[in-house]
Amino acid sequence: LGATICTPRSPACGICPWREPCAGRAAGIAAGLPARAAKAPKPVRHGWVYVAQDAGGRVLTVTRPDRGLLGGMRALPSSDWAPILPDPGPPMPAAWQAAGEVRHTFTHFHLVLRVMAARVTGFAGAPGLPVAAPEAARAMPTVFAKALRLGLGGAGVANGA
Repeated sequence: LGATICTPRSPACGICPWREPCAGRAAGIAAGLPARAAKAPKPVRHGWVYVAQDAGGRVLTVTRPDRGLLGGMRALPSSDWAPILPDPGPPMPAAWQAAGEVRHTFTHFHLVLRVMAARVTGFAGAPGLPVAAPEAARAMPTVFAKALRLGLGGAGVANGA
């Protein structure tokens, strides 16, 4: 009956064999049944992301672990994503400055990343690969491209993300 007579948008109560005992029809709420359950709120995770740029316009990028969300993709160095903001852990010593926050929603959680930016003289000893900012932005997932734009102040990646 639910697929043909008692449909949520336009119930055909007049031809329903359960018309008389139907509590929804009697209460005048048949058109609103079945009521959709409220979605559970998505959890929020927090983390740090680091934008290190040298004088040549290159930024430090890393490859994310093969397993997990965004596995194997090019990204900016970042912390773990946790319900409580983890301790910062920059990828290299530098004069890190807060650049703001990036918010992104995945299918099963919201992510808030605090973006830290620094100008560096080089990337010696830093884990990862220096890449020109526009190419880096094109090669990484949206959440990291957003963080890159914010960390660079919106400059240098106009054609990349």
